[in-house]
Formats: sequence, structure tokens, C-alpha cells
Amino acid sequence: MLNVYCVKWGTKYDRSFVEKLKNSINKHLTIPHKFTCLTDTPEKDYDEGLTYPELKGVWHKLSLFEKVGQCLYFDLDVEINGNIDFLAWNSEDFDKLTLINSINWKALKSDDRFKFRNNTLINSSIMRWSNSYDIFEKFMEKRDLYLRLYTGIDRFIFNEKSRLSLKYRTFNTEEISSWQEDVKTNTIMIYNGKYEDVRQENN
Repeated sequence: MLNVYCVKWGTKYDRSFVEKLKNSINKHLTIPHKFTCLTDTPEKDYDEGLTYPELKGVWHKLSLFEKVGQCLYFDLDVEINGNIDFLAWNSEDFDKLTLINSINWKALKSDDRFKFRNNTLINSSIMRWSNSYDIFEKFMEKRDLYLRLYTGIDRFIFNEKSRLSLKYRTFNTEEISSWQEDVKTNTIMIYNGKYEDVRQENN
């Protein structure tokens, strides 16, 4: 069974975002799956309480790596407009953590790319994995340090990849786009940083 996750904390996203995401996944993912929302306010039968309440904000996403088996994750500002079976067609695709290549979104100059520690060329709005517990384990070993160094898990994974031997790949598809690109629509649209513009009325 494919496990599909989202994470909701705080008040930035209300329950309607979870429902819209859940409904669009049910509509556009034909592969049998179970939807679970990790949240600090569990109220639905598909909700699961946050395991590490001491973590804040986006860092809750790292605790997902305690989950094993075929797993997909979507941020709440993701808009799904077409079939997404391609994300889970092959079991081999789950053997390594997969994230989004965000180089087209960032528009970073090559000479600036690695200048600052907070720059990153990956995005975790969508993730795929089967066993990435080592990433969460290594984070927890020096949690306080990483919380000071980085503002989110994208920067942690990207910048600590070599030093901690973190293993990941990026999605090999043109069916995922960000609103930050010059793209009006795609199979999957990421409204990272612009959740008020998410439009899922038709999904």
C-alpha cells in the first residue's frame, strides 16, 4: 500500500487546504493508497498527531522519515491538476529520497550558488522515499545546531549532503512546476510561499 502524507501545524493553513489536497489526490492518483495528515490538531480519522511537538514549523516534515514503506509527501500549497500515478509507478523509484529540483525557480547565478549557506537547489514540497530514517537520525543527533544554522529542511539536506552522506535524487519529470516559473499551469503546481493564491476549486 502506498502511503501519502501531508503535515499541518499552526494556523497558516486551515483544514480546507488538507481537504482540497486529499480530494485532489483521491481524484488524480489511481494507485491504491492511504492518506494521512500529521497535525498538531488531530480531528479527522485520517489525522495522526505530531510525534515531536518540540520541533517547530517545517521541521516537522523531517519526522516523516521515521515512516517506512512506499511513501509520498505533499505540501499543503500543492495544486494537482492531472494524473500523478507517474510519481509511484516503479517500486525502484522509492529506494532513495526524491525531492524537487528547484534550480529553475531560484534563478541563482552560478557564482552565487554556494556563496551563502542558506541557498539550496532542492525543494521538499513533494517527496518520495521508502527508508530515509538516517536523515532524521542524523538531524536529531545535532538538532539544536541545525536549527540555528538553517531555516528549513531543504537547506539542511542540501548543505549537509556531503558531510553527513545524505542520499537523495530529484524528480526526473517536467510535470512539476512552481508559480515562480513562467508557467501558468502544469500537472502539479507548487505555490511555495504564495499559499493565498492556491486555486483548487476544480480538483
